[in-house]
Amino acid sequence: MTIQIPAFQVIQNNISMLVFVTTVKMIYERFDVSRRIDDKKLGYQRSFSKTRIKEIKNYINQEQGIIPNSILVNIDEGKFDYQENDNLLILEDTNSLGLIIDGQHRVNGCYDANPDFKLMVIATLGLSVKDQARLFVTINKTQKGVPASLYLDLMNLLEGDIEDFDGEGVSAERRGREIAIRLNETDESPLYELIRTTGESGFGISLNEFVNQIKDYVEPKTGKLANYGFEQQYKIFEIYFRAVKAVFLEQWDNPKSYILKTVGFGGLMQAFYEIFNVVMQKHKMFNTENTIKVLELIQDFKFDKDNLPSGGGFKAQEKVAEMLESKLKKAVREDFVVMIGD
Repeated sequence: MTIQIPAFQVIQNNISMLVFVTTVKMIYERFDVSRRIDDKKLGYQRSFSKTRIKEIKNYINQEQGIIPNSILVNIDEGKFDYQENDNLLILEDTNSLGLIIDGQHRVNGCYDANPDFKLMVIATLGLSVKDQARLFVTINKTQKGVPASLYLDLMNLLEGDIEDFDGEGVSAERRGREIAIRLNETDESPLYELIRTTGESGFGISLNEFVNQIKDYVEPKTGKLANYGFEQQYKIFEIYFRAVKAVFLEQWDNPKSYILKTVGFGGLMQAFYEIFNVVMQKHKMFNTENTIKVLELIQDFKFDKDNLPSGGGFKAQEKVAEMLESKLKKAVREDFVVMIGD
C-alpha cells in the first residue's frame, strides 16, 4: 500500500526537491522531529518551545490565521518514487518517512489546532543524515527558540566522528561535548540520562551548560587539565561527579535541590579544580574514594534556595564556588590540626 500525492519537481544547484500540499496530520504522523526521540509527541515536547506551539495553535484557531510559508522535510532514500510525467509522488505507507528539517513548531501548532489543516511542503530527497543536520543548522541558527544544546548534539553529524580526541585540531568544545555525551549515555555514570541533549527543560543539566562549564578545563593548550590525555580528563570528571553524588546523594536525588540546576552545578564546576588539588595534595591520587573523603569534609553544604544566591547567572555560580572553596579550606585546616595533634 502506498500514499500518492501530486507534486512538482524543483532543481536548485543539482539538488532535486519536490513541492506539494498535504495535511498537517500526514506530516506530523509520518515524519520525525528528532532521530533521538522515538515518540513523536514527546519529540516536540522535549525539543522545542511549548509557548511557541501554543501561540501557533491559538493563531490558527482564534485568529483564523494562515501559514503561507512551507515546511521543509527530507524523505529518506528508498521510501519514495517520483513519476515525473504524471507529477506524482508515491510514498511508502510508513510512520517514519524522514525528518522535519524546518517547521517543527508550525507542524505541532497546526496539528494541535486542526489535524486536517493543509500545509505547503518542500521535500529534499534522500539527503544523508549529515547533510540534513547541516541544512537544519544553516536554516535555524539565527531563528528564535532553537536550543544551543541541539546544535551541540548534532556536532558529530556536522563535523564527522572523531577517533582520537588527543589529535591536533580537536577543540575544547568537541572534547567537552564528548565527555558530556559519554557521561549521559553510560549506564554506570553518575550523570546517566541527567544531561539534556536536545534543549528540553526538566531535571538535570543542559548539554550546552555542561560544555560551557567544562571547556576551559579541557582546552588543549591552556586548560587546567591540558597535561592530561582526553581519556584521563573524562575519567577525572566521572570520578568527580561520582563522589559528589555519593556525598550529596539525598540532594542529588531531590528534584527540588539546586545541585543539578544551573547555579548549583555551575558552582560545583567552578570549584572543581580547587577540590581536585586538595584531593591530590592530601592523598596523592585522584580516585573516587579519596575524592569522597575530601567532599565529606563539607557534606553538610546545602544546595537549596535558602543557602545559595538567587539567580543562575555567572556571578551566582561564582559565588557558590567561593562558598564551597571557603568551606573546604576551613575544613582542611581543621582536619590538618587534628592530624598533627595525633
